[in-house]
Amino acid sequence: MRMRKITCWILVLSVVALLRGPRPTAARADDVTPSLEQLVQQSYLQVLDIAPTLTIRPAEIEAFKKKLEREKKAEQTRLKDQEQALDRQIKQARQELDRLNKSASRDDAEMAKRRQELQCQILRFRKKSARTKVEREHGLNVLYDNRLAKLDLLREWPGVKAEVAQTIASGRARQRKHGDVEDIGFRELGEGQEKDIKRGEEAVKELHRYGLLPPELEDETVNTYIRNLAEKIGNNSDLKVPLRVKVLRTDEINAFALPGGFLYINSGLILKAENESELAGVLAHEIAHITARHSARLMTRATIANIIYQAAQVAALIFTGGVATVGVYYALQYGFYGLGLALSLALLGVSRAFEVEADQLGAQYLWKAGYDPRGFVSFFDKMASEKGYIRSVSFFRTHPPFYDRIVSTFREIAFLPPKENYITDSPEFQEIKKRLKAVVEEEKKKDPKAPTLRKQLECPEDEEEPAEESKLWSPLPDSCLAGG
Repeated sequence: MRMRKITCWILVLSVVALLRGPRPTAARADDVTPSLEQLVQQSYLQVLDIAPTLTIRPAEIEAFKKKLEREKKAEQTRLKDQEQALDRQIKQARQELDRLNKSASRDDAEMAKRRQELQCQILRFRKKSARTKVEREHGLNVLYDNRLAKLDLLREWPGVKAEVAQTIASGRARQRKHGDVEDIGFRELGEGQEKDIKRGEEAVKELHRYGLLPPELEDETVNTYIRNLAEKIGNNSDLKVPLRVKVLRTDEINAFALPGGFLYINSGLILKAENESELAGVLAHEIAHITARHSARLMTRATIANIIYQAAQVAALIFTGGVATVGVYYALQYGFYGLGLALSLALLGVSRAFEVEADQLGAQYLWKAGYDPRGFVSFFDKMASEKGYIRSVSFFRTHPPFYDRIVSTFREIAFLPPKENYITDSPEFQEIKKRLKAVVEEEKKKDPKAPTLRKQLECPEDEEEPAEESKLWSPLPDSCLAGG
């Protein structure tokens, strides 16, 4: 009998073991802990989640920073070589045109055909060369600045998180700068907002005069939705001037504010936002620049004159058929990374300290309006995770990436009194996105004056070139960060 009971228990335990599956073996440290190479390719939100669980020696961080610097230099050299090779091809095509011109006084049919082929080659090589230059001078910096910021976040965030918890526990949370969040709307952050209206009007006038602003979207449904959303954020901010909101029809993913309440948001950014809180986050950040009078504090009479002078130079290059290398040329040609490269950062109030302040205030305004205060960082994350160099160039020039921004935003979010049921998305936003996509396509078809790289020359359309992906891009699955 006893042997029968033992046999039964053995069978039961065997069945249980089979149902549970094989027992996990002890995991090695490198099976669950991603490398620094993998971590800097993750989103900021993922890095924030995992940072408190890691122990990374300062020597590892410094060694990896040096590795990134070497990689960046090698990539700059590669792009420079590519740019020079394209310039040589342009030179060769021009030399052949010169020989063609010297061979006869008039074109026959064969010469005319060859001339057009050479001219199309020049335009095509010029396009690729300028694109490569933008990648080398701007896009590469975006990629590595974001990675360096994530390294700093891995090292510093755990200490900051502990400091916030201690400050709240000691009852000193409201003693931080702009800690009086319950008084939003009654605070005087940037005294003299009303004085900025005239300066903003002058800047808008100059931008229109030189043709630097893309066309405004004509759909009233989309415009009304964006205007109402901006006003909802504005009504829960420290704004003292009326908002004048415009949606610009351009694929460029960006938004910007000018002094005195002028707020511009590009259709490309609206389409890029995944949910309403991300769009609200961008609007809140830009409204914060207005309330704190960042551009007015940076601008001087000389700065305004310089902005106008630069605008005139760019316009002259475009209208006379030259190649504008500052990005406006590409804003006109491709619509997604040009205007942000051309606008003066002083005009937009962009500086390291002002961006940090706008992030903090923007998070507060989202919280006050009932939106998830992580909305702007969520969108920032999306841009930082873009594959390739080009798509995020304009956005990160006017919203430069660095550790201070992310850590100060999440520090502020940790301080904010908790709320239930934050707004993350709405059916109306998703419907507006669908409508906007159709409207943009329709308006493009109706715009015969849209600039074209071919000018008046009939060249075969190039196949759409995907943005070049970084050779260093190697995303780590989320399961690795979850320890799976």
